[in-house]
Amino acid sequence: MSFEEFVMSAYGGYKSEGRTLWHRDPEAQTVVLIGGALQRKTAWGRFEAVPAARFHVFTVDLPGWGEADILPASYDVDFLADALHDLLGTAGHRQVHLLGASYGSGIAHRYAQRYPDAVRSLCLAGPLLRVPDEVREDLRRTVELLDKERMEEFAELSAGVILRSTPGARVTRQAAVRRVLHSTFRNIDGADRQKYRNNTLRLLHQAPPPVLPVTAPVLVATGEHDLFTPPDLCREVAATCSDARIALVYDADHAMHLELPNQAGDLLTRFAAGEALDGLAYCHPVSAARRADTGVCAAAPRR
Repeated sequence: MSFEEFVMSAYGGYKSEGRTLWHRDPEAQTVVLIGGALQRKTAWGRFEAVPAARFHVFTVDLPGWGEADILPASYDVDFLADALHDLLGTAGHRQVHLLGASYGSGIAHRYAQRYPDAVRSLCLAGPLLRVPDEVREDLRRTVELLDKERMEEFAELSAGVILRSTPGARVTRQAAVRRVLHSTFRNIDGADRQKYRNNTLRLLHQAPPPVLPVTAPVLVATGEHDLFTPPDLCREVAATCSDARIALVYDADHAMHLELPNQAGDLLTRFAAGEALDGLAYCHPVSAARRADTGVCAAAPRR
């Protein structure tokens, strides 16, 4: 039976917190979950239960999230990757499978570049390594509404950006997820307001990620109807990796881990375990990425 253990570290003067769900098998490998806007280390719900059946699961509040300290927007994603490394070392996780979702994808991607020996595999869910031009103004507008304390409009726009999807498409549980996100954004307190503001400004102003190799096997995934980080953006991200595949989940958008937690969790777990991703009923056929530099497809992961 799993049990929880909490740790805390302070990198560069800013507190981070981590939570390990220890698997009953001490030899199990570790999956690390890094979330998006307002994600907390204890709020992964049904999604984390799937990998927890086979792995240790480590969830994080890095500076700018949850119970961690507010992080000024002037600190870049390199700092967050280094803070993650410090927290993982404190928790005793030396080699891990990383999942970065939405905002967390940029941290996970940069971590894999800076600490390649520590990463067994990398999953980028709804990758947000840069802000797509189509949503840049809306994200900037959310900060403006928050600063003016126009919370109803802030909540409506923030949820709408995250759940932007193909018009008329069927998205599983989207209405329920929208209600939850709207309520979360509508009711954030002073500390979370500052965290959202600084994190969003950091995302809007950050430089493109450096063109450095990611040597670990990579899976880039999102919902088939995602218009926040759409499939073409996923293909663009995957094309920069030497060993990458792309998965588009049926009847989902950017919030696939909330809309289809069991299926999204299964996809991550199979990939981290090195299992075949052929013939999955809940997603389009998983394809190898086409390398941008060579025009040839990357090899499928082998672990």
